[in-house]
Amino acid sequence: MIPTLIIEKAAPGEYSVTVVDGDAEQSDFHAGSIMSAIRDATILMPKTQTFHVWYEHVSIGTIPALHMRHDAETLANKLKLLHGQFRG
Repeated sequence: MIPTLIIEKAAPGEYSVTVVDGDAEQSDFHAGSIMSAIRDATILMPKTQTFHVWYEHVSIGTIPALHMRHDAETLANKLKLLHGQFRG
């Protein structure tokens, strides 16, 4: 099963991050940005090869961990753009 990375804005510059695998929560942490949340998830779960990536109500799909480690800024920008287009 592919784990799901869920990023929620808690306050300006503070994000609550949860990684869920099936019904079980695998990790729960805070990050200072969407970009660091994406990158940190791959550090905390180094054996995981892919994640479903969500920022609040929008998703950029299933992303390889390699891309999350090396291109977190681009992925964060995609999430912010989608979030702005589809406000919940």
